[in-house]
Amino acid sequence: MQSVLFFSDRQVREALFTQVDGTRGLLLVTGVRHGPAMRPPQAREPFATLERLYGGVLSQVLVADEGTVEGMWRDPLGDLGDRLYPDSRDDAYAAASGYLLLEDGRPRVVVRKHGTPAEDLWFLQEALSRLTPRVPPPDPARRPGQRRPEAAPRPPRRPASTGTWAPDDDATPPRGTRVPPPAPVPPSEARDAWALLGITRDTPLDEARRAFRALVAQYHPDKVAHLAPEFHALAERRTREILEAWEVVEQALTRQG
Repeated sequence: MQSVLFFSDRQVREALFTQVDGTRGLLLVTGVRHGPAMRPPQAREPFATLERLYGGVLSQVLVADEGTVEGMWRDPLGDLGDRLYPDSRDDAYAAASGYLLLEDGRPRVVVRKHGTPAEDLWFLQEALSRLTPRVPPPDPARRPGQRRPEAAPRPPRRPASTGTWAPDDDATPPRGTRVPPPAPVPPSEARDAWALLGITRDTPLDEARRAFRALVAQYHPDKVAHLAPEFHALAERRTREILEAWEVVEQALTRQG
């Protein structure tokens, strides 16, 4: 069973607490980013695969932060972490920022988010296999971070028949050949996420989150809904850049914590 709750819902905190208290068996609770152009949270990974493989033993509650003004001051996952771990700020933060696994309403383990859905799925399956025999352990050989054999060195490429040089790392282009220009860096990678959000790399996560939400509220398309379409398109692009930057910053700060 999968449920999706949204930050913009005024009763999201109460709904989350009700789900946690009322779900018997294993329950996964975690937060996700969500925007108008994104697929429904339950259709994304690793949640879709967890439901397909282990839906009979695991329920899921996905708390979606749409980055809207209505939900910018709500922190239901933080409230849940504080409720479950009143005596440990570190444990409360880990529960709010990672994958929280509960059993009959009681926290059992928190799985840190590793960055990609495939990596997260491996560690989630490992944690679940320790909690129930109905989930098999994952293949140890596929554990993320395992070193793989280095590929054999490639021989230098010969110039193409068109006269265009195909570069290798340390090779020098033959005389009379054209060197293709380097591929352009995508704008989302070329821009520094920290500078875009106006914060430094040593900013605490809570303070960074407040800066992100204030910036999203400032550039939200609803602010310019009464203006010409080009202003609305500009606001949407700017909001998308802010959301992408926050995803990078949040993952970095979570790893630091």
